[in-house]
Amino acid sequence: MSIFPKSSLRALAQTTARSLLRGALLPALSLAVLATPAAWAQKFPSKPIKIVVPYTPGTGSDVLARTIAQSISEKTGFSVLIENREGAGSLIGTMAVAKAAPDGYTLLMAANTLAILPSQSAKPPFDPVKDFQPIVKVATIPFVLAANPQVKANNARELVALAKANPGKLTYGTSGPGPAKNQMELLKQAAGVDILEVPYKSTAQAMTDLMSGELSLFPSVLSVALPHIQSGRIKALALIDVKRSSQVGDLPTVVEELNIPNYTPTPVWYGFVAPALTPPDVVLILADLIQNAINTPEVRTKLATLGAQVTLADSVRLAADIKSEYQSSAELTKKLGLVK
Repeated sequence: MSIFPKSSLRALAQTTARSLLRGALLPALSLAVLATPAAWAQKFPSKPIKIVVPYTPGTGSDVLARTIAQSISEKTGFSVLIENREGAGSLIGTMAVAKAAPDGYTLLMAANTLAILPSQSAKPPFDPVKDFQPIVKVATIPFVLAANPQVKANNARELVALAKANPGKLTYGTSGPGPAKNQMELLKQAAGVDILEVPYKSTAQAMTDLMSGELSLFPSVLSVALPHIQSGRIKALALIDVKRSSQVGDLPTVVEELNIPNYTPTPVWYGFVAPALTPPDVVLILADLIQNAINTPEVRTKLATLGAQVTLADSVRLAADIKSEYQSSAELTKKLGLVK
């Protein structure tokens, strides 16, 4: 059963109309598209759909996008291609989609960074609310707080005690602005500890230094950290989430371990967005294609191996989530003095 009610088309059309009317100019092409969405959608898709992944191959976003794209192609015969446009903390790929034609043929495999990246700039390169049309949220993957085996802590409580006894001596790695850094900074504030951030150009580099002992801690998505946890090269202290994962069922969450009032961590979420002004009918077609792919046993199995939890949410809910995270990230950025 579709998660998209019949009223969604009307709501999308009304939202699109309001967005168009707010602009100083109303191009004739946009009016034509808005007036005849059904005619537009009847021909969609008539050529390959491209999903831009703003990260390198093999990352969680990339694997998820490829899994869904393959399912859509196999089940429908529609060609769905993946293009990796990594760089500048996802900015290069994100901007490529923001500037693409709003015809439904160029999508972005989006995550929390879509909302976080512009919140850290005095002059944001894009507006995550106004420059994109949400399609559907598909899954979440929890962070795991991973540590080098030599760190003298085996859980979150012991880590907090260790950090308080050694302020500024422990380090944690990040691969640029994004949800990992935000979640770690929120945890530091909530627990009242001083742990030094060490920025890296890539997740792979940070993980290498964690295993070698150059780095104390690394908040990593579970799918990336799990093989190294299982091999013993790193150890898991806690999930940075509100609930446990079946992938590491005996690993508690930081919420369980620390029980800090008013502290609620946010997992990595994944979803699809298109350029603003993408026709409402096309958005609904894309949402159904993606939802149907997510509901196949093959995709569900693949998601489970990634430690991902299916979290289907329609375009309206995804829009609200993006707006909320954009605002909360902006508040955190100002508090930390990170606005550039």
